[in-house]
Amino acid sequence: MAETTNIKFHGAAGTVTGSCFEIRGSGKTIIVDCGLFQGTRSLERLNFEKLPFDVETVDAIILTHAHLDHSGRLPCIYAHGCKPPTYCTPPTADILKPLLLDSAKLQAASVERRNRRADRAGLPPFFPLYTGPDITKLMDNITTVDYCEQVDLGNGVSFRLWDARHIVGSASVEINIAGQRLLISGDIGSGTAIQCAGQELGGYDHIVCEATYGARERKETLIRERREALAKYVEDTLKAGGNLLIPAFAVERTQSILEDFLALFDAGRLSSVNVFLDAPLAQKVTMAMLKYRDNGADLLKRPNIRFIQSVAESKQLNQITGAVIIAGSGMCEGGRIRHHLIRNLPKRQSRLLFTGFQVAGTLGSVLAGGAKMVRISGNDVIVNADISVLDGYSNHADRGELVQWIEEHRPISGTIFVVHGEEEGLQSLASDLTATECYNQPVIPRLGEQWELRPQEQAQRQSSARADAEQLTAPQDWTSRLAALRSSVQQKVLALPSDQDRDKMLKSLERALESYQQEKLR
Repeated sequence: MAETTNIKFHGAAGTVTGSCFEIRGSGKTIIVDCGLFQGTRSLERLNFEKLPFDVETVDAIILTHAHLDHSGRLPCIYAHGCKPPTYCTPPTADILKPLLLDSAKLQAASVERRNRRADRAGLPPFFPLYTGPDITKLMDNITTVDYCEQVDLGNGVSFRLWDARHIVGSASVEINIAGQRLLISGDIGSGTAIQCAGQELGGYDHIVCEATYGARERKETLIRERREALAKYVEDTLKAGGNLLIPAFAVERTQSILEDFLALFDAGRLSSVNVFLDAPLAQKVTMAMLKYRDNGADLLKRPNIRFIQSVAESKQLNQITGAVIIAGSGMCEGGRIRHHLIRNLPKRQSRLLFTGFQVAGTLGSVLAGGAKMVRISGNDVIVNADISVLDGYSNHADRGELVQWIEEHRPISGTIFVVHGEEEGLQSLASDLTATECYNQPVIPRLGEQWELRPQEQAQRQSSARADAEQLTAPQDWTSRLAALRSSVQQKVLALPSDQDRDKMLKSLERALESYQQEKLR
């Protein structure tokens, strides 16, 4: 009987975040990615659960790229005293440390705020997931690996990294284990990938493929078209007398946006409008990435591109108009963009421009969905500013490109697992693959499921998903529904013609709540 391998889906299963896969076979345990969950409060609470695998049995960790939804829980492994090697490309290693240190800083600040709250007096305190020393332990155990280099893990188990085209240093992971050839996509981008000379591209037993844009066909946007669209947004906003806010991801997205501004200034398409990069993390990442972005753009020596450092400087931007403010985080879940949103969203002259994917349940997703009122850091904020999305900056392959990526890796004799997507994207990509009639029935694994892998055979499910998997990965949880209801009630109450009408509506709502509570107590 052929030796089997098991794969367990600890994250990115039914959701876009928390990427983490455990692969066991030939006496080895490999973890591919260990990322943060982002989205609803219910999903984020998973970050604070005990790690879902036995850290003492882990032989190797392979990191596909530095984004926090793939790397953000790695220090938790080392916080337990374990010291398995973490393998990644050199660019990923350079970017990883500032990303994780910033994450730890934000966690510490959040914990301090929550523990100070008066309504938490006497309750057990919150603690951050990890601190600086845990990150140091991780970085001490990093081993960098170049694309195409084969790494022997013993017992006939090996792996190599393929260029994933997503961000600088991003990789897909090929694992040879128990006589099987597996491929975990990581996040896949567009464009032409670096190939491994003399290595077979296709021919896998099983593939784990991301589906972030599995339901989306993106219109091809030339760089000059993207830059022209950006220039128009800037001009329209300045003409109206407002600020243009761009929530930006620290890795790759911020650098691309800044390069576009440089090109527009150099070509005379835009006057020297003030552009403020109010994201210390993005500045550090930019410095780390400069040696990998050989395009001649000098991002650090333009007088009208200003790098904001201190919190005091950031707050001073609240007094200006007619500027571009690029600030993290990209999905508005943290960082300095939030206080800029509080100041600018109520202004009809201002604009908010999204340039990346917004995970369901995040503030960015709520705003992109057309919310007229949102709650930010305890403030109810009316949304009068124009909300727009600019395509062309995405580093994710779209629906057709994902199908093409899988096509390039044929023949696939076993199972294609479709992961790292919201439900529409997962179902859409699985349906497209089924329609080709070139593969076995694709599988959409759920959180906590374990599957048995055999050479050249369809995978067999060994254990079911965790009982609350469907609830955890839903686009909305009770906290987000409560926030939406609160906003809706407030708008409806304010829209009534008199205080008497408002008082009647509120009393009606109070009676309904009391009636429900009494019914539950019976």
